[in-house]
Amino acid sequence: MYATISADIVQSTSLEIKEMLFLRSKVQELLNKLEVSFPGFWGRLVRGDSIECVTDKPQDAFRITLILKCYVKSLNIRKSGAPKELKRFGIRSVIGLGSMRMVDREHDFMDGEAIYLSGRALDQKATLMKGTLLVEPSESFQNKALNAIAALVDALLNRATARQCEVLLHRLFGEREQEIARQLGITQSAVNQHLASAGWTPIEKALDYYETLNFSDYEP
Repeated sequence: MYATISADIVQSTSLEIKEMLFLRSKVQELLNKLEVSFPGFWGRLVRGDSIECVTDKPQDAFRITLILKCYVKSLNIRKSGAPKELKRFGIRSVIGLGSMRMVDREHDFMDGEAIYLSGRALDQKATLMKGTLLVEPSESFQNKALNAIAALVDALLNRATARQCEVLLHRLFGEREQEIARQLGITQSAVNQHLASAGWTPIEKALDYYETLNFSDYEP
C-alpha cells in the first residue's frame, strides 16, 4: 500500500523565467526537507511546474500535501504580486492510494497503480474540480469520507493568507507556538491568532482522522 501525490503549481506559466527558476529551487528545497522529516518519502519535480511524490506510509500523504500547498502559498515569488490564482490556490493536487510496481530513485522511476491514479486524476479531473485537492483510492476505500475532509480543508487553505500559510507550515511540521514565534520574529499570541484565523483546529482534526486510518486493512 502506497500513497502518491501528483500536483501542479497553479498559473506558474505566467511567471517570468527567473521567477519560475526561483520557485522550482524553493520547491526542491522543500522536497529535500520532506525526505528527512518523513522517512519513506520521495518527491521530484517533473515537466517544469509539476510535482510527483510517493511514500510507503500512506498515513503521511495528507499532511505532506497540505505542507506543499501552504509552502507554495507562503512564498514571495514576485515583488509586484504573484498571479491571483497562484496566491490563492498554490497547487492543485491529487493523492493516489494503491499499489506500486516499482519505486526506483536511483533511476528516477516510479510506476504503479497509485501514481497512475493520482496522475490521471490530475490530468483529467482537476480542471473540473471545484477545489484543488482530491483523493483517488483504488476501489472505494473511504472515498467519500476522504474527499469530504479534503474539500473542507482545501476550502480553509484557499482562504488563508500567505502569512497564515507560513505559520500553518511550521505547525504542520509539528513545531509548537513558542518555537514558531521565535523563528518568525512575532509574538506567541500573534501565532495563535494566525492559526485560529486559518482554521487550524478543524485542520488538525482532519489530519488526526486521516492519520489514524488503518491502511493495513486496505488491499489494493
